[in-house]
Amino acid sequence: MNIFLKDTRSTKRKYKILSIIIALAVSFSIFSCMSAISSCAYDFTPDNINIKSEAVYMENLDTENTIIDINSETQYYPASLTKIMTCVLVLDAFKDDVDGLKKEKISAGSEAFKELENTFASTAGIQKNEKLSYYDLLCALMIPSACEAANILAVNIGGSIDGFVEMMNAKAGALGMKNTIYYNTHGLDLDGNNNVTTCRDQAILCKYALNNYPIFTEITSKYSYTLSNGTTVVNTNSLLDETSDFYYGYVNGIKTGFYDEAGRCLASVATKNGYTYLIVSMKAPAKNKNGTDVMYNCQDHKNLYMWAFDNLSYNVFVEENEEITEADVSYGKDADFVTLKPANEVSKIWLNSIDVSKVERKITVDENIIAPVYKGDNLGNLELIYEGETIGSVKLVATSDLPRATVKAEAAVASRFFSSKQFKIALVIIIFAIIIYIVIFKAITKKNYKPEENENKK
Repeated sequence: MNIFLKDTRSTKRKYKILSIIIALAVSFSIFSCMSAISSCAYDFTPDNINIKSEAVYMENLDTENTIIDINSETQYYPASLTKIMTCVLVLDAFKDDVDGLKKEKISAGSEAFKELENTFASTAGIQKNEKLSYYDLLCALMIPSACEAANILAVNIGGSIDGFVEMMNAKAGALGMKNTIYYNTHGLDLDGNNNVTTCRDQAILCKYALNNYPIFTEITSKYSYTLSNGTTVVNTNSLLDETSDFYYGYVNGIKTGFYDEAGRCLASVATKNGYTYLIVSMKAPAKNKNGTDVMYNCQDHKNLYMWAFDNLSYNVFVEENEEITEADVSYGKDADFVTLKPANEVSKIWLNSIDVSKVERKITVDENIIAPVYKGDNLGNLELIYEGETIGSVKLVATSDLPRATVKAEAAVASRFFSSKQFKIALVIIIFAIIIYIVIFKAITKKNYKPEENENKK
């Protein structure tokens, strides 16, 4: 809280300097308050699930609580998760013009196909100069993970593949994807220039797409789709395949990714009983110990979703209007305290097996608070602690105004100043200086005194 003693027009001139000194002395009590509310992740990682992916980030989208965090900010190769950004930039270009996406047709020549020659790129069989709608191309991009679709879209949106890649990196920067670098539109390993990203960065991108473009969910949740040229494409995501052991009916999209060095990657979202979770995982093994192909990425997601929906629920830990404590206030008018409440409600997804009452509260109230206090002023902090770990915090704010008793405050501050250690030290220094001055003055006077002149006058 900033504290200033203001001179009034009626203040006598002889007290002006003293008032300024007092104001400067009091101003040393200025301090900064903590942020409004912070949420810390408690490690919910279940012991009974053998997670195969090297990196996993799981978030409850209703509360934005982090549920699982395993190497979420470590860079990995995203493989075809890259195509999520490619899709987002096309949707950005069209905004809400869904009709335009479905009606406008485009194509590309060899510039979109050349780098894919002699590779094991996944495709939708689209030919050079073949015209398809943007919607068709987005479905080819996100459902069977067609690399040629990525480049065709890039040429038409960015003017060239290189121009589009620049757009990808600019968008990543704008979204705060600080650990992501794109070198191509599709995620293949070409000439050693592999795209890199993190699970958390991909979660940021997925949330952007989910929150801004309903058509993103429409496209990525399709198991199959028939392009206008008659080609039927099938999703690479086994969570959407009803014939697969990994099928999970509550999942909507989003995208798979794979090549040998990247391992099996996956971004998905699932909704059940009013709860929605997002999972991004990277570098799961491609095969089991017997050398058989296994979708360990899909296995991880399905197991985590089943566990979360069965074991986690929403809890309010601190009510927004709950009176938490009181803060002492000096020089208040008609009161010497204000009541504090949380600046915000504190709610979290929490394990059903852990009693909420076992979460401890650590309350910290600011010291040396001086009126005036205004409703909403930050005067303390409340931490939520479970098993020694902080799981969240919220600042505590005043519930009402408390004006200053002006005369009383000024008198008390002045009295405190004159009785302070600093004033006493200053007083001693002044007295010492006066004594030195007197001694020097007497010495000089004595030196200048000439007795013979006085005798001659006699």
